[in-house]
Amino acid sequence: MPAKQTTTAVFELTWWAFTLVLAGLVLLPIYSSVPNFPFFVPNFVYVVTAVTVTRYLFLLEVSWLRDRMVVGALLALALIPLIFYMVQAFNAFIIYFDERGPDVLVQGLEPETGLTMDKYMHAEYRFFGVWAVVAAAVMPFRLIYNAWVRYRERGRRR
Repeated sequence: MPAKQTTTAVFELTWWAFTLVLAGLVLLPIYSSVPNFPFFVPNFVYVVTAVTVTRYLFLLEVSWLRDRMVVGALLALALIPLIFYMVQAFNAFIIYFDERGPDVLVQGLEPETGLTMDKYMHAEYRFFGVWAVVAAAVMPFRLIYNAWVRYRERGRRR
């Protein structure tokens, strides 16, 4: 493997490791205190999507995706159903607590711990949920801009 490909692969694997560790650390307090939390999968998707898409937004120039226009176009199309999924999961989270009460998941915990976990669950879920949806909505425009820049660099249009 050439040196540039090796560097890109190490860069990508390091970021994926960081993202998975971060997702685990974010979800660990919820998992250890509220094991019947019904939104683990969407929450994991939010954290991974938020970090990964934001990374591609700002570091696209040094990523493997930079010169792969077809993969970028497929990624932009794949983000559409992902955004719908994330918005539906966010809506389901809000409806769940509206219908069952704000402390439905933390009733078995001590009052102070329950209040802390309830605040953490709501704040963390909303933070990563909104971050992931916004980043995923902006990403197709970044990929279009990247394609335009690559097209201009190749001298096909002046």
